[in-house]
Amino acid sequence: MKPTTATLLTGLLLITMSANAEIKPGTHQVGISVGAANPLSYHAVDGERAEFGSVGPTLGFSYLYQVRPTLSLGADLNFKRLGDKDLRTGQGPVTVESSAWTLLAIGRGDILPDSDLRPYGLLGLGLGGVKREIRYSASPRLDRDQTSGGFAAAVGAGLDFDISASWLAGAELRWNYINTEASEVGTGSVRTLDLQFKAGYKF
Repeated sequence: MKPTTATLLTGLLLITMSANAEIKPGTHQVGISVGAANPLSYHAVDGERAEFGSVGPTLGFSYLYQVRPTLSLGADLNFKRLGDKDLRTGQGPVTVESSAWTLLAIGRGDILPDSDLRPYGLLGLGLGGVKREIRYSASPRLDRDQTSGGFAAAVGAGLDFDISASWLAGAELRWNYINTEASEVGTGSVRTLDLQFKAGYKF
């Protein structure tokens, strides 16, 4: 084995052995996440049916408080900028720009609380909102912005890896739901499937 390879493997082993997360009741965790959101809903624009945006970036912030070794409670704020969609309607070419946000109370269950690799599942309930900006290239007078808000929920699963006793990295797959009934955004709900990569700090 080359010295460089041996040094890297030794360093990785030392990091893994020294992480020793010790997730105990009373531990706080703050985190930031970035990723991509894939829309799963469809909406109507001047009679034309189209996917509610396209794959776009997400940014999230979270706080968790460890109630038990396997259970933490907290809150989560997430923003999504869904990609633009170009349509052709009876009013001519249209570009629709879509975005969404959620503010959720989070309950999370850790499957292996004493391990440096911790798979988990979560459930979130709270509020959310969506916005679509409709732009007509041939008839700008018809341009309009429409928003809606309502009940929101999320179900997800992920994996945390403890880099050290305080720092962690991870990934999460999350299904999101925002109720938009009785609104102007052309759909009864907006749903997305998000893949997020995160960094966190425990204290």
